[in-house]
Amino acid sequence: MSQVNGFNMKGISTKIIRGGSSKGIHLDIRDLPPEGPERDDAILKVFGSPDMRQIDGLGGADKLTSKLSVMGPPTREDCDIDYLFGQVNIAMPKIDWKSNCGNISSGAALYAALEGKGQRKGDMMEIYVHQANTGRRLRTLVPMKNGYPATEGDFSIGGVPGTGAELVLDFYDFAGSALGGQILPTGSPVNRYNIPGVGPLDVSVVDFANLHFFVRASDIGLDPTRSIYELQEDRELVNRLEAVRKAVSNEIGFITGPDADEQLKISMNPLIFAVAPPTTYTATNNFVVEKESQNITSRSLARFAFSKAYPGSGSAGTAVACGIKGTLANEVFADEITDGKPYSVRLGHPGGVLEVIAEISQKEDSISVTKAQLGRTARLIMEGTCYIR
Repeated sequence: MSQVNGFNMKGISTKIIRGGSSKGIHLDIRDLPPEGPERDDAILKVFGSPDMRQIDGLGGADKLTSKLSVMGPPTREDCDIDYLFGQVNIAMPKIDWKSNCGNISSGAALYAALEGKGQRKGDMMEIYVHQANTGRRLRTLVPMKNGYPATEGDFSIGGVPGTGAELVLDFYDFAGSALGGQILPTGSPVNRYNIPGVGPLDVSVVDFANLHFFVRASDIGLDPTRSIYELQEDRELVNRLEAVRKAVSNEIGFITGPDADEQLKISMNPLIFAVAPPTTYTATNNFVVEKESQNITSRSLARFAFSKAYPGSGSAGTAVACGIKGTLANEVFADEITDGKPYSVRLGHPGGVLEVIAEISQKEDSISVTKAQLGRTARLIMEGTCYIR
């Protein structure tokens, strides 16, 4: 890590990039200490954690803005760059290194394009990103103009004001990326679990891009017409959803033992989604999202906090779940799907509507994914030096 003379502090070269509906701090792995406590300590100082306001660092005091991307030379021969994701905890001196963020993945792709990585394909830069947390390969297309990533365009995403140039992410390689097994870890599209304080509950466990638990919104007492802020203030609802995260994680052997409660406060995985048929509601910026503009409505929660938009990895996982017969997402999905053919999932979330194009094939107990593609926008906000004590 480079030493800055004259300021009695250490300086780390930093890019702040808004990727999708999240914002991340992007650092070069070569400017950081080796993996371990010293690296974690430096990153916590960059973000100003632990502190609910993150007042002494670059964190934005929200889980969507306390995200880290560590970038570096590729360690896979078939990729152009490495991207290691870290979810920096705000309340505790902890970093979750075991998950991925789909929105920050778009920031990682933009970072790579700024560094001149990838292969030019017309007006696009095709970049294969090694998602180092999972070991998977992410295909991305970044629009270019005058040798740099394009910033102007008419593509919009829920949760981000204005429009920009569309950047494409394809998570085709992320089946089983959290547990290292099948897309349906339990072997079934839906299982019934006895949830303490809730009772028997149907849950679909889907391992794609991250680990996802799907429940019916009606079963868990979630009204998708309520604002995300009202839902967040409903502590009984939040606690019910967290009880599902804990109980099902324990049942499938993902997070177990006496420190499970603490681990669930640190780990982004599992993400839980309360799904419903298309529903008309008012988004966070006060515009009405009509049910006709969606074919599924969903709300996402992890670590006691609802997402104000929708996780990028979660959108890929939700789209794949919609295409798997028998899952709770498939049950409420308001459209027809043909096996082996691309289909569109228009997902209604608190910030608006997000579209994913997916393609899967199901043969007996085998499920294969050939496409899980979504559009994002991303923008470089700041490049400079972050100083830490």
